[in-house]
Amino acid sequence: MLLLAYPPSWRARYGDEVEVLVRDLHQHGRQPVAMAFDLIRGAVTAWCRTRRGSAMSERSRHALITVLWSWVAFAATAAWFGHDLGIYPNRGAARQIALAHPVVPDAFHVLYAVGIVGVAATVVAAVPFAVEAARHARANRANRTFALMAVPPVTAAVWLGGVRLLGHGSDSTARMTIAVIWLLLGLAGIAASTQAVARIVTTTEFAERTWRIGAGAAAAVAAAMLVGTGATIVWGLAYRASQGGASGAQGWLAVTAILAVTTGRAVIALAGSRRAAASAEPAVA
Repeated sequence: MLLLAYPPSWRARYGDEVEVLVRDLHQHGRQPVAMAFDLIRGAVTAWCRTRRGSAMSERSRHALITVLWSWVAFAATAAWFGHDLGIYPNRGAARQIALAHPVVPDAFHVLYAVGIVGVAATVVAAVPFAVEAARHARANRANRTFALMAVPPVTAAVWLGGVRLLGHGSDSTARMTIAVIWLLLGLAGIAASTQAVARIVTTTEFAERTWRIGAGAAAAVAAAMLVGTGATIVWGLAYRASQGGASGAQGWLAVTAILAVTTGRAVIALAGSRRAAASAEPAVA
């Protein structure tokens, strides 16, 4: 009966083993009062650890979701701004600028590498989270989780298929209008996919090892965002210097501000999560 004092998750994992252990100890002459005291003390410890683990999970969820949204906004902005930086303002001028001011192409290459690192870290974290979410959904018959997991790949497939179709045909006003609309729909699809992932992270129970992988990936992404923001600042300043201080690279300041804000949100979320985890350690002990 005293096992009912333990948390449900603890009973589901260890209950059968403890029942066998209690029977064995009773058969070998262990006093019931002493066993009851040990079980009550164990229940208190289990609840403390469960509450701490729950609090840590909530902090981890909040931090990961914040980093995820920040990274999506950062990546979308950087991709839009940086897709042609290597040949900005045109191929001929870009070659001349690169010879006179090599820091301009260097900053672009750093920004490009940042994108690769961020995407790689996201994929590394996505795999264990997806596997465990699928297991959790199958065990609990949560078909909604499977539907949410299908949102990102289906959205990407549909959008990329539309891009390929738009790539054929002659340029026209109608085609350009459709392309702009399709781009906006792509942004909406990115937002919907991100919300689906955030919902899965919010509603699914993950193992501590998975949270550690997510935290490591989030730290890598935040570091990449910091480097990318710095590279964008350096690129803009170097480009302006190559033009003799004349204004250029329209939108650079606005893009830099967006990158800085999203990076700041990610770093603050991670720092707050780790600070809270560190402050919780003495209380548990």
